[in-house]
Amino acid sequence: MAKGIIVEKGGKICCSKCGKTMAEVNFYTYKDGSKCELCKPCLTMHINNWEPETYLWALEMFDVPYIPEEWNILRDRAYQKDPYKMTGMSVFGKYLSKMKLKQWMKYSWADTEMLQARSAQQREELGEPEEQRKQKLEDMKEAFENGEITEAQYLTYAETQAPAPSFEMGDPNQQKSSNPAYPVNGDYEEIELVDVGAELTQEDKVYLAMKWGRLYHADEWVALEQLYNEFMNTFDIQGAARLDTLKMICKTSLKMNQAIDCGDVDTYQKLSRVYDAMMKSAKFTQAQNDTDGADNFDAVGTIIAFCEAEGGFIPKYEIKEDKDIIDTIIKDNRQYTNTLIHNDPNLSQKIEQYLKKREILDEQKAEKERLKAEGKSVDDIEVSDKDFADYYDFLEKEKSEDEEAEGDEE
Repeated sequence: MAKGIIVEKGGKICCSKCGKTMAEVNFYTYKDGSKCELCKPCLTMHINNWEPETYLWALEMFDVPYIPEEWNILRDRAYQKDPYKMTGMSVFGKYLSKMKLKQWMKYSWADTEMLQARSAQQREELGEPEEQRKQKLEDMKEAFENGEITEAQYLTYAETQAPAPSFEMGDPNQQKSSNPAYPVNGDYEEIELVDVGAELTQEDKVYLAMKWGRLYHADEWVALEQLYNEFMNTFDIQGAARLDTLKMICKTSLKMNQAIDCGDVDTYQKLSRVYDAMMKSAKFTQAQNDTDGADNFDAVGTIIAFCEAEGGFIPKYEIKEDKDIIDTIIKDNRQYTNTLIHNDPNLSQKIEQYLKKREILDEQKAEKERLKAEGKSVDDIEVSDKDFADYYDFLEKEKSEDEEAEGDEE
């Protein structure tokens, strides 16, 4: 009898916790091939990758052994990639896939103690003594604090620590706690600002809420409206599309300022890229400034039209250079290109290799777009033994083709 839900490939399953119906790839697979009754986000929502008691029950449910060394390797890789985006899914799915490899697939949850005891014995026989390792780490920490070694050298040997808890900007209780989200550099003068909301009438508030949305405070409405009017006075903005883009630019600018003010540099960088892209898309550049460029000529046709309107004329320019020289240059370029192509014996092989790599990149791009449309990421894909074997076969094939190409060139 199957442990979980049996479903055909490409079928759908209803999660027994959240009640959402999703494709079967959104559910982890038991050893017997059946699917878990809980979707991946629901199953891993309370997993803390640094606390084994939060995920040991799940490993037992999937009947796989718990090997701390293997779990920590996957955890540290995910932490190095982006420590503040780690979730319960960041390690659990990869660990299940790793336990399907030939090295571990013959073991089950019941073998956990035996495997851990064997690992401890190997560390004792072949590894560095625990007391010596701790003393070495303490010495390196002291050397790092004294500036004798680099931070990278110290962190390489130090144990990976859990990331600091994040703080939501909208939670006043967290912001006023004794452990603020960002370090305080010094004492700041407290200035009592004018309540701009008190000066707004009910009609003003309704207008601003309809224009900018209701999820803003009164001072934010005023800032958005002020920036909007500055853009309107600086550029010639017409059309519903450009006006809507302008509103999005103002909102992005506001969020950028809030992010940099609270020290969230990562969010600021992301918003700045969006801001620059919208500015270029809407063509809000200095060239579009209707006040600075109104009296300038921006095209040859404009100069000609101005001369004709004022009764002037542009004299005919006679070219006295030998036109045969131009024809000779064109002929030489064609001959050079023809020789470059036909005299290269490896050109066809290089083109074929490029087309193969281009095909692989197109497939990867299509796969990412498909996963994005399904609300998933590359981390959600379960990698099988066959996938690893195919990948290494592909690398060996690429290596042999490169060696053949180098031999032909010699």
